[in-house]
Amino acid sequence: MFFGPYHTKGKNLIYVGNKIFKSIAEIRNIRPPDLSKRHLIIKKNFRSWYAIIKIWNDIFRASSEFMKNNGVMFFDLPIITRMISSPGALTGTIPSDVDPFRIKFFGQTTFLTQSSQLYLEFAITNPKVNKVFCWEKSFRRERTDFRHLPEFTHIEFEANIHFEEDLKFQKQYVQYLIKFLLKNSQKELGVFLTGDDLRNLEDFSKLKNFEKIKFYDAFKLLKQRTGDTKYNKITLRNFGAYEEVLLAEIIGVPVFVTNYIEEEVAFYHAKVSKNSNLVENADLLFPGYGEFIGSGERVRTHKETKEKAKHFKLNMKDYQPYIDSRNNNPKIHSGWGMGIERFIQCILKLPFIWETKPFPRVDNQNKP
Repeated sequence: MFFGPYHTKGKNLIYVGNKIFKSIAEIRNIRPPDLSKRHLIIKKNFRSWYAIIKIWNDIFRASSEFMKNNGVMFFDLPIITRMISSPGALTGTIPSDVDPFRIKFFGQTTFLTQSSQLYLEFAITNPKVNKVFCWEKSFRRERTDFRHLPEFTHIEFEANIHFEEDLKFQKQYVQYLIKFLLKNSQKELGVFLTGDDLRNLEDFSKLKNFEKIKFYDAFKLLKQRTGDTKYNKITLRNFGAYEEVLLAEIIGVPVFVTNYIEEEVAFYHAKVSKNSNLVENADLLFPGYGEFIGSGERVRTHKETKEKAKHFKLNMKDYQPYIDSRNNNPKIHSGWGMGIERFIQCILKLPFIWETKPFPRVDNQNKP
């Protein structure tokens, strides 16, 4: 199944094109253009920008409807915090983590949230609350490229469920979104997509299963396909956008890559087993795009959470509320987060993530 805007050719990551944008031989090093006149462009190119705005509207409607139908409560959260979700860049413990944005709030240094997950976890410690979600902005101090924005819209879910149930819920959610858009926004989808593209979306919405592969096994497939000896070294540093797209091409359908290395991912993931160096987490990869949902089972006991916080050199004063939220016999809980911009970019086959919304915020400009 081909789905999404990219495919690999040799060592290149190619943009395939859609009805609006032409194909591009290598996508990874292209920087954002001048976006300061976007307020005029959305007026001039009203047909395509109306379609984008309508699709955003319907994704929000569909998400709210899906969560309501599944007994998930909406939870409103702050976007400033001392307790960021990925502090590894501050502590130097996790190279893959991204710097947060520091701001002054009434004279005290704090951060813009990178994810609302930790606060969602607080909600489900209430014995009457079992499942929650939020639709919030998240901020990560990273250079804009074809798949990354420093400010993006994040739908996040947290519930008292096991990891495997969490994976099933993600599949149901994404398929529900696509079915909803095909029913309510087919004309707008057709501004960007061909009839074959729409049929591919229809086929995707009916898929019975997504595949699963462990992180270590993914490297075996990459090595077999390419012969590149760099895949002998199993690390996130050797697993970027190109590898995600290539792996999804090899497998041919959406795939969950599971059980990443504990030292390379966020502190809050539960171990696979007590003595394992792997964790119960997953990235959902789509053919033709790569990752746009990250998920995992959370560390549970007070003791283990405190040990994790110390191991990853967290500021214990900042993270004490998170540690305090654990007890000696807590429920197993899991969750996930999806960037709305990435979902839109994928299904519309857009070349760049800054084309998914009228007023994106990129690292080298903030106008209009």
